[in-house]
Amino acid sequence: MMSGPFGALPQETQAQVVAAARPGRWARGGLLFHPEDAAETLFVLTRGSVRLYRLGTGAREVTLDVHGPGDLLGTGALLEGATYGMYAEAMDDVEALLLGHETLSRLTAAHPAVGVALTEQVTRQTRGVQERLAGLVFMEVSQRLAQALLSFAEREGPWPEGGPLALRERVSHQDLAHVVGSTRETITKLLGDFRARGLLDLGYRRIILTDRAGLQAAAREPLRERLP
Repeated sequence: MMSGPFGALPQETQAQVVAAARPGRWARGGLLFHPEDAAETLFVLTRGSVRLYRLGTGAREVTLDVHGPGDLLGTGALLEGATYGMYAEAMDDVEALLLGHETLSRLTAAHPAVGVALTEQVTRQTRGVQERLAGLVFMEVSQRLAQALLSFAEREGPWPEGGPLALRERVSHQDLAHVVGSTRETITKLLGDFRARGLLDLGYRRIILTDRAGLQAAAREPLRERLP
């Protein structure tokens, strides 16, 4: 059974989508597409995380969004004559199903439910972008970091009752900075603060979440300064 946009479709339809797609794999740091590339292929992420970004002034990378398994990339492929308009970078080992424009047209003509599923997923992702932008404006970095850590935890499965949860994904401080919309230095400082508060522990490129309720509270309210 597939997850993501096609997870609710009958197994036979899911199998036809998979059979029509080409598999793609990228190592950490690889680019799935460039801004000027013609949007001829839709990517359905099945493993890993991908960062979408553009270059701002001084060639500064501006992260637009981060997507994980089940998400769609390159939705311009649903239109005629579009370009991707941004970079898509693998944040870890990434796998995806690739559906070309012609393949998409055939699938949606033969299986209208596929087109409905794609539209629903695009709507969900658009809402996610709006929420991310609202968070950048109205929430403190500490809140956004707590939310991001909780989101990573959701991908790991059930939280052990009364125990810690080690994130299996290799998440660097720079990765978190991209996700949260901050700088690596700020994230490093906040992770140290979270650790001092007992919310998590840090290993070599590993993060162990130790207090779910505490992280949920940190996501709701900005952290107050700790007294010396």
